Amino acid sequence: MDSELIREFYAGHLPDLSRITDVNKRHFRLLLPNGRFFKVKDVIRTPQDLQRWLIRLKPLDVYYSTSTYLNPTSVSPRPRSAAEYWGPGNIILGNDVAFDLDRRPLSILNLERARRDAVRLLDLMLDSEYHPKYAAFSGSKGFHLVLSDRDPEMEADHRSREKAIIERRKALVEMVSQRGIQTDTSVTVDTRRIIRLPGTLNSKTGYCCQILTLEQLRTPVAEWLDDIERIKEHRVIPRFGWKPLSGHRPARTAPQPDIAVGAGYTTFITSSVLGTKGRHAVLLTLPKGMLESVTMRLARAQQEYDLTDIYIFELPRSYQVICLKTVQRNRYQKILDSVRSPSAGQLRRYERVSLRMGPLIDQNMRELEPSARFVTFLECPEVIRERTFVSRGHIDFLEKHGFTTMVHPKVHGSGEFKLVDAEVRL
Repeated sequence: MDSELIREFYAGHLPDLSRITDVNKRHFRLLLPNGRFFKVKDVIRTPQDLQRWLIRLKPLDVYYSTSTYLNPTSVSPRPRSAAEYWGPGNIILGNDVAFDLDRRPLSILNLERARRDAVRLLDLMLDSEYHPKYAAFSGSKGFHLVLSDRDPEMEADHRSREKAIIERRKALVEMVSQRGIQTDTSVTVDTRRIIRLPGTLNSKTGYCCQILTLEQLRTPVAEWLDDIERIKEHRVIPRFGWKPLSGHRPARTAPQPDIAVGAGYTTFITSSVLGTKGRHAVLLTLPKGMLESVTMRLARAQQEYDLTDIYIFELPRSYQVICLKTVQRNRYQKILDSVRSPSAGQLRRYERVSLRMGPLIDQNMRELEPSARFVTFLECPEVIRERTFVSRGHIDFLEKHGFTTMVHPKVHGSGEFKLVDAEVRL
């Protein structure tokens, strides 16, 4: 980002300290054009105090501490043990609850997903002991939600106080995670964290990190993004950050009247079991037809190949099937061929299957088709479940979407699953 454009911006715009309490106890840090961080040595009390530094140094990014310190101008790393010296710059007085909600890659669609998570999180926090201070658009891939902690039992000893805060934050992020809300947990738990300051530029995009009204936060991103201050010479945030998905072919059916021919955008989960060498969960697509016929075909494959529980989802033109059992590619190919799944060709050519589960939307963010809807479940014998390895990541995928899976003694892979956002031809 051009330094002169940064200087001009800060000459005409004050940083927004309006929602930050105890400003004079906060630590401020600037990322300079040479890539180094600069710690502001002054005690900042007003926006003008900080503006002078911004005009002078022309920083790429500006951050402030989520904690308040006894001496904010001499903040240093947390001592590794209680025996080490805890100077005034190490003594934390209090700590805001800060949530960072990002979605990658950068696009208006992913911002909209993050915004919806931010609204859900705000509604959740309104019913808690935490008091919202502000919600802000970060200027890039997401949102910040900052709250005050009204814990009346603050520890008097500074070491015990910081430890208690960390434990309290860990419990909070666990509760939020269980609700299926994606946040960067390290931001919330780390008492020494710095976050982007509202009213300052994000060097990745040229957009300003801006505090949002409650009405804006509850309004789709596309309706207010153009109102955000930004350096005009920088790039505009794209509507979609996706590439065409290799190997995906929609079911061959007559075009539906409400879907125009062109590009659509959606989300797929892949068959790859992350953390293993070449193993797949059994994911497949079947053309839309009589559900009874589909379940009979799958039940035969379940018996023949000792498949574990099978989850069947419905899209307007196909059934999407997830079985948690992990298999090598050749075995996977035989299973797909046996049920005459169109996914067989995809596996043969691309060595993995991508199963569409998200809604299909057009370039104007209009939903053309809904997300895959669960319709039925084929349970396997208990003996199969006990002796068969299943994908930990695909279990997590189902559980994040509200399914309570059976107990599986044997699991493969990491607790992660791979989602692919992609453009498809209609």
